[in-house]
Amino acid sequence: MTKIPLAGCTPEPLMCYLKALGILRLVSEQKDPEARGWWKNDVFWLRSLLNHEDLVQFFLQEYRPTPIVAPWAGGSGFFSGDNANAVNSLCSSNADRCASYMAVIHHVRRILEAEQITTKPKDDEKSRLIRRYKRELPDAVIAWMDATMVLQKDGQGFSPLLGTGGNDGRLDFTQNFMQRVVALNLHKDESASDESRMWLAHALFGSQARLHKASVGQFAPGRAGGPNATQGMEGDSTDNPWDFILMIEGSLLFAGAAVRRFGVVESARASFPFTVRAIAAGFDSPASKDEAESRGELWLPLWSRPVNKDGLCHLLGEGRADLSGRPARDATDFARAIAGLGVDRGVHSFSRTAFLKRSGKAFLSTPLGRFDVRERAEVDLLREVDNWLDSLRRATGDKNAPSRFIAALRGIDSAVFDFCRYGGATFFQRIVIALGQAERELALTSGKVGQSKITPSPLGGVSADWIKAADDGAREFRIALALAGVGQNQESRPEQPKIGPLRANLEPVDWQKRCRAWAEKDRSVVWNAADLATNLANVLARRMTDGARAGCERLPLASRYTVPLDTISAFVAGDLDDERIEQLLWGLMLVDMTGGSPQEAHDQHCVPLPREYALLKLLFLPRPLVADHRDGKLYWRIGNEEGLSIRPEPRILPLLRAGRIGEACCIAVQRLRASGLSPMPGSLPTGTTREEVWSEQPIDPRRGRRLAAALLIPIPSESVNHLIRLVCRADDLSAAEEFILSQKGETK
Repeated sequence: MTKIPLAGCTPEPLMCYLKALGILRLVSEQKDPEARGWWKNDVFWLRSLLNHEDLVQFFLQEYRPTPIVAPWAGGSGFFSGDNANAVNSLCSSNADRCASYMAVIHHVRRILEAEQITTKPKDDEKSRLIRRYKRELPDAVIAWMDATMVLQKDGQGFSPLLGTGGNDGRLDFTQNFMQRVVALNLHKDESASDESRMWLAHALFGSQARLHKASVGQFAPGRAGGPNATQGMEGDSTDNPWDFILMIEGSLLFAGAAVRRFGVVESARASFPFTVRAIAAGFDSPASKDEAESRGELWLPLWSRPVNKDGLCHLLGEGRADLSGRPARDATDFARAIAGLGVDRGVHSFSRTAFLKRSGKAFLSTPLGRFDVRERAEVDLLREVDNWLDSLRRATGDKNAPSRFIAALRGIDSAVFDFCRYGGATFFQRIVIALGQAERELALTSGKVGQSKITPSPLGGVSADWIKAADDGAREFRIALALAGVGQNQESRPEQPKIGPLRANLEPVDWQKRCRAWAEKDRSVVWNAADLATNLANVLARRMTDGARAGCERLPLASRYTVPLDTISAFVAGDLDDERIEQLLWGLMLVDMTGGSPQEAHDQHCVPLPREYALLKLLFLPRPLVADHRDGKLYWRIGNEEGLSIRPEPRILPLLRAGRIGEACCIAVQRLRASGLSPMPGSLPTGTTREEVWSEQPIDPRRGRRLAAALLIPIPSESVNHLIRLVCRADDLSAAEEFILSQKGETK
């Protein structure tokens, strides 16, 4: 057995890929049944009994062309007005290698004569004629027909690989195939010319050769000619006859089928191997119409283990990428199927190509890059949003759908595609952000998408597993996660009515229905187009108001997730990416955290923290302060048991939003002192308090808003000990402890 690298057969362009399949098929069927092929370093390798020279001689002297015809289409050479030169030449061939071709042509002409058809058939006449061909023509022709079309109840379904039934506009592939056979004199019983040998060496081994002028259609964009194709204004289309012949021979392995989804009453639809609907994901297109006008995408499998022709036929014949028990419908589905190993495991990567309209009405097979087959376990989480995505996709399918919804859907598709391709928390996080952006667009209209009758409901029920998949360790993620969890895990007590989670302050959802329905005229929604700090401050104010009105014993600010003080300090200073925090917040609020495990951040060390924040935060805690003794020292924490509850003063937030930080701090000092804590500086010997020290600050609306926003962010329970020691006198802490004990009716 000889291993031959075929340098002329590469994954791109499409013509070169199909050549590789054609070579393996022809060698296996006509010369060496044990031949095998595989891909290595972007080159197709052939292992067979043939060496280099034997392979060349086989194609030059022994190769028998497959009788490829399209006697149902105009321009095929079988109807009046068609160019019949190639058909007539093959029909009168004296070469044994073209005997089957000659027989098929005669058979087709007898059928057309019996049907009394002399011009291009249309509609029902065409369908009847094709069905008769299916019954009477040899298997080799049927294989070609299966690769080009699928017979349906009404007409035919076409494979984008071979245009519209074996032609691309006026370019008939079968007519050009026959013309190449005749041009190489394969229909004559004579020795091959030097030119034919040179072209074959170029097709097989990538050697140099002078190409001639001929149409290649959509299969090799670099040879298609047109504007800027070469020097000057426009170039001619060029071709190697052997390239075209081997390419068409290889396309026969892509046979289609008619499939019907189980349990759904609908017309059968065409299904071709590794062929899906095109979608604008994974590549940047300057034309918004590319996705709508594309004929589809073809994902070409690349395998590294030697496979024979039968194995390849099985791979392509069963070329269905499965996603959640159904075939992949578009490129994003296909990427998910690959990431979930919903394809043959012998394939190591795919070469993605789309059939896009270029140069007027012509289609070209455009390579869109490689996609490696790697398992990504987190891709299974996307099943949780499939139904919601289907609803959004149907709604945006309306021709009057606003472009912002279409852009949001494309953002989700692109994010899913990129994650399946590259993996990792950063790319999964983009999915979360994209879902949040789509939810935000729907919230503006309570799910109404243009004139569509389909109204997607709010996205809900996303499991807490999404948190681990999207956690990249960034401080922005930690803040968004803690904020998204605010209000999701409140205790349900008859005497303590709950108010909605923080999500209810961002969009009009019915939180009593687990955020699965839109709410009408919900005054709790305060989020708008302002900056992040302003919106967070507004949310805090609204939750304080709603909590007081509902009679909540505790402030509705609790969350399962918290943020360490060093991150709080960076947020107050404006050192973090506010836009990213906002994007993540809209995505993470879709996660149902009620079933997740509580997770608190831990401060690794004491960090510089604004004393104004430390003072004010003691008034905005979700649960009481509790004092514990550890090694003879007093430590403070946030606890569920009875302790020191410090109620905030309603005037503080308006003052902060106005930038009057000093006045807000003075009020906080008074509150703390009344609660049993003595903020620094302490009282003078005369007993006079010194709150004016806190008021010596300039009016700064920006800093005030950031301080107010930071008060909404949950912090670890143990962090309050650091806050208290920043703003309170150490010798007054024992007095606070005595105050707490007295509240319990105990003595120290």
